[in-house]
Amino acid sequence: MINLRKYGKPPYTVAVVHGGPGARGQVAPVARKLSSFAGILEPLQTATTLDELVSELNCVLQESASLPVV
Repeated sequence: MINLRKYGKPPYTVAVVHGGPGARGQVAPVARKLSSFAGILEPLQTATTLDELVSELNCVLQESASLPVV
């Protein structure tokens, strides 16, 4: 299961990523604001190591984004 919030309309070409473990959901205000310009993804990452976070983010983007993503 992907932990993900979507803002705006597809295509989802922008990902707003939080600062690391324990910060999920903290960038929602930024994502909401940007959604008037583009489709925004806010991955709610749950991994705890850098390698796991990168892998988790990659999976979310591959499954939900219109690549390439900013």
